[in-house]
Amino acid sequence: MTRPAYYNENDLYLCGWLRNLIAADLIPPGDVDDRDIRSVSADDLRGYGQCHFFAGIGGFAYACRLAGWPDGKEIWTGGFPCQPFSVAGRQRAQADDRHLWPELRRLVASARPALFLGENVAGLIPLGLDGVLSDLEAEGYASRAIVVPACAVNAPHRRDRVWIVGRRLADCGGERRQQEPGGAPRDDAPDARRASSGDHQLASRGESGLADGDGERRREARRLCGRATQWPAGSGEGGVEYASDERRREGRPQSTVRQWVDPTADGAGSLGDTDGARSQRRIEHWQRTGEWDAWQTSQTLAGRRVPESGIRLLADGISARIPKLRAAGNSIVPPVAAEILRALRG
Repeated sequence: MTRPAYYNENDLYLCGWLRNLIAADLIPPGDVDDRDIRSVSADDLRGYGQCHFFAGIGGFAYACRLAGWPDGKEIWTGGFPCQPFSVAGRQRAQADDRHLWPELRRLVASARPALFLGENVAGLIPLGLDGVLSDLEAEGYASRAIVVPACAVNAPHRRDRVWIVGRRLADCGGERRQQEPGGAPRDDAPDARRASSGDHQLASRGESGLADGDGERRREARRLCGRATQWPAGSGEGGVEYASDERRREGRPQSTVRQWVDPTADGAGSLGDTDGARSQRRIEHWQRTGEWDAWQTSQTLAGRRVPESGIRLLADGISARIPKLRAAGNSIVPPVAAEILRALRG
């Protein structure tokens, strides 16, 4: 019998959405728990295969289906709240009461799932990624992080996100060291020698395992920060660092539009373009070819690349449009997660 999936989401509107997706068999069957994650214990998770925290509209669960991940095969996912790290907010990081990674870590430490996949905004990299990787390593996981944007799977927007993988070391070719009753490792045990060898191999392959140490994590964070902020101020496109600079300069007399495209010119568009026929043609072309041609004629607004409008800005007549927009804005891009899951399957 296939183990059911577990979905944790405290927004009741999204809980209803998840149940509808389960009923339509678009995501694995299972139970939806609408409690705050702070009320969830490891005992509540016994008997489940997939466990999806901050489940939203089921993006990770749908990605599992796209990747051919078996419904009952164990994996934990969690796109923990990004507001403490987002450039759209105050970036208070650990001082923000919405910082819920410690709660997710508590459950990982207690239940010790074989595999964890997390996601957050690129602002996490300088403000908290090192701590997340350190926490996973402290619990006996080989951890790794990578930045993959939505446009990597031909989505019509950039959407940089950092993806975090944690694999239990016992499943990485070496068992954790056996412990004496007092907690000291037994170096004479065969399993201990295998674990030491396995940890060394992980570190030599570039995995951020227990043998990795702070140095490798800092180098990895610097590399990812360089990826997320690869366009410094004034060079055309802005990342995390540049966006913060832009906010600090708000209110100063300066031109925010760096490159202007005449909206009346053939093939050009503006931010306010809501022409129905052209929008529909762009969407149909994207669905047919997977290519978003508006990237080729985009303009730069406040240092950010903005494609020509292909989606109507107005949502008149759509019921519950505000919660739907909020849900979509907080969700992941499933095809990106699916690519990572395919790699983990192999």
